[in-house]
Amino acid sequence: MSESVLLPPGPFTRIQAETVTVAYSNITIEDDQGSHFRLVVRDPEGLMVWRAWSFEPDGGAGLNRYIRQYGIIKEPSAL
Repeated sequence: MSESVLLPPGPFTRIQAETVTVAYSNITIEDDQGSHFRLVVRDPEGLMVWRAWSFEPDGGAGLNRYIRQYGIIKEPSAL
């Protein structure tokens, strides 16, 4: 299994979010407002389990908890 890709504990950039969405099949950028956006983690059935805006002071820390628990790492051939 590949190593987890995580976010910094505070606010996160679009590049950091895109790195996570490339690594996991169930994490997406949603509500994209250009300068800010939400990163959403979904369970294997597609139900949302957590989301955070890119500017939230502890957004990355909250998301990382759910990325570790629910993140479905893409197969290396899919990257």
